[in-house]
Amino acid sequence: MIKVGIRAHDMGKYSLEEFSNLLSTIKDLDGQCIQLALGKSFTDFKVSKEALNMKLSSYLKCDLERENIKLSVLGCYINMGNPDKDKRDQEIEKFKYHLDFSKNFPKCVVGTETGYLSTDYTYTPLNDSLEAWTIFLDTLEKLVIYAEKTGTSVAIEGVKKDIISTPEKMELVLKKIPSESLKVIFDPVNFLDLNNFQDQKSIIEKSFKLFADRIEIIHLKDFKIENGDFKVVPIGEGIFDIGTLMECIKEYKLNVDVLLENSNIETAKKCIDFIKKMNKN
Repeated sequence: MIKVGIRAHDMGKYSLEEFSNLLSTIKDLDGQCIQLALGKSFTDFKVSKEALNMKLSSYLKCDLERENIKLSVLGCYINMGNPDKDKRDQEIEKFKYHLDFSKNFPKCVVGTETGYLSTDYTYTPLNDSLEAWTIFLDTLEKLVIYAEKTGTSVAIEGVKKDIISTPEKMELVLKKIPSESLKVIFDPVNFLDLNNFQDQKSIIEKSFKLFADRIEIIHLKDFKIENGDFKVVPIGEGIFDIGTLMECIKEYKLNVDVLLENSNIETAKKCIDFIKKMNKN
């Protein structure tokens, strides 16, 4: 059984007091769940420990419950491989107070990509180095220990250019930190590029074989190859093998929330209908 939804910040610009309007829009598009990155989703909201308080959680919960929409992911994208320890420590603290805030929403994970070995979050080939791996693992261990203490969940998302760039690396992380408080946001297109997209079926199947039991959220987008470039597009508009993905979800009996990426108000309804149709088939 899956729920299908969307990232809130893909729906356009809203103020915090327009949250109910945002949810109504998502409901009209047949969305059942959302990812909410507070700093990206609202034009007038500045993320801080003080701002993530009970007043805010009550306000959000009231509207979520009225529209019967689940908050699946609280987005807190930090650079887990930042070699500047002081900056990394600041981001760790930021993630921790997002974990604290997530306790107000049932089964809500706090999600992030795994980052780069750079202070300005720009790509470097050193993302594949032992130094990058060591810094990343140290960061993640601190967050998971805190999540275990607070009864919350950290969810990491692998990306081809990030420190965790392959299904095998994701599996290694999960073996190093075998905690129920550590979950996976699986975006299969994130593991693809010009060099391996023709192997997408085996990459999807391998991912499920290696860490299906830790997948909590699926991000879903599509891709095309145009003029020698790898171009990301809304789901259903490219050559992504969604059939294999849906077969794996059913084979492993996953109860996951599927969130659209790279869609907007104009394309979301068509994307959601496409996913539901493929899930039935």
